[in-house]
Formats: sequence, structure tokens, C-alpha cells
Amino acid sequence: MSVYRFQKSTIRNILLHRMDNFDYDAFVIYNPHGKDQEFVSLMTQVLTSPPYNLRLYVPWSDNNEPFEAVATAENIEKRCKKVLVVISAESMESDLFHFQLRIAHSMSPSAKTRKIIPIRLDGTEVPDMIRFSTPCDYYKQDLRVFIWDRIFASFKDYSRPKKSKSKILVENESNCSIRPCWNLYKIL
Repeated sequence: MSVYRFQKSTIRNILLHRMDNFDYDAFVIYNPHGKDQEFVSLMTQVLTSPPYNLRLYVPWSDNNEPFEAVATAENIEKRCKKVLVVISAESMESDLFHFQLRIAHSMSPSAKTRKIIPIRLDGTEVPDMIRFSTPCDYYKQDLRVFIWDRIFASFKDYSRPKKSKSKILVENESNCSIRPCWNLYKIL
């Protein structure tokens, strides 16, 4: 009986903490050529330093082995909480970009988990499969001041409500009564 309880509690703990045991906060999907690479290096500098302190998985700088599709799918699924998608004209022409984007979309097919965070470097439209997400527009000069805070805010977990530490105390519960709504019409 105690072994069963141990197994049951262990399985429950694994399921409860599955979302919290990631190596990285985000996987970065981008085209490693041109201005995409420059932006990703700037983004990595800003978001990995204080006050943000995020852990970003950048494929061409974090792994030393040859890039493989299976490794990408595993890294997106098991090691990263979210996916940052850097969208530009060059990235839209890359087959590897579209492959990684399809993998990321298959991990969160609806907007409920909000796993994909698109960042637009130019006026290129967001791909149809992730158009449900609001993109961060880096190409707009007046919004650049807020982009790092917007990206960081998207990492907050709004799905679980915080438990309140304060308790509501009722002095005399016998005086508390709830009247049916049809009785209220009689009073009025």
C-alpha cells in the first residue's frame, strides 16, 4: 500500500512540475544570415542580462554538433518554455525557418498556451499559422523602447491564479443569508 502511495505521489509531482523543469526560457527561431543574426545577438545580450535574466536557446550558438531536425524538435518540446520567432523577409524565404515554425506550432496548436512569440524586424506579414499571436514590431521606431519589456511580459504565467494569503473573516455567520432573487422583487 505504501509503495502505491509513493508511486501515485511521484507521478502527480512529475505531472505538476513538468512545465517548470525547462533548461531554457525560450527557443529562438531565426534565419542565421544577415540582419536576423544581428538582431538575435542584440536580443540575446539584452534579455540574458539584468533585469530580465532570461535563458535563451539560440540554435547556431548553443549547440556544437551539426544541426539536426530531430534535435530541434526535442529542444523546442522538452527544453524550452516558449518560442521566439524572428520574422523578416529573409527568414520567410528559408525552408529551415518554416520547418522550425511548424514544429513550434505543433507543440501549441491553439492560443491557449501562448507558447509562440513573434517578433517582426520589417513589415513582413506574420505567417498564417501564428497570426493568432500579437507580434512585437521591432521595425517601428516609436515602439522599440517598449519591445524588451513586452517580450519579457509574455513570459509571465497568467494561466494559474495566485493564491490569496489573506483570509476573509465573517464575525457572525448566522446573520449572513442569501435571499433568492424572486424575493428581492417582492421587496422592491
